[in-house]
Amino acid sequence: MRNTDYQIISKNDSRKLADFLCQEGQMLLPMVELITQTQMAIDELIDVTGRAAIEAIMTLSAQELAGPKHLGKKAGDIRWYGRQGATIPLSDRKLRVARPRLRRKGKGQELEVDIPAYQAMLQNSSLGRRIADLLMKGISTRNYQDVIP
Repeated sequence: MRNTDYQIISKNDSRKLADFLCQEGQMLLPMVELITQTQMAIDELIDVTGRAAIEAIMTLSAQELAGPKHLGKKAGDIRWYGRQGATIPLSDRKLRVARPRLRRKGKGQELEVDIPAYQAMLQNSSLGRRIADLLMKGISTRNYQDVIP
């Protein structure tokens, strides 16, 4: 057996360990950086996954109206007309997404076709109610970032 230089620390000794680590703070810096980077990576993963899911839902909703996309082939009364940047209000924030556009065949002003899933996401948000509630409680519009992520 080999002689090792370590000590088992119980929960009661955790304060001593915390004091030691505070004195030798350089040892913790890599851990702090790792934790920070991990949190940013998790936030980014959630953001990308959520955005992709919402865009997929809007695309499926558009497919119900116009049918699947056919490259170079225009058929039907409602046609695919590219994508457009949009903002979806979520429970306490807004998310920028690319929404599909649909248009009716013909000429004139009222050719744009609403995508049902996009319209539903716009109407079913509690963000507007949350902002109004915060403003009624006296939160300055300059300080809203402190209370809304």
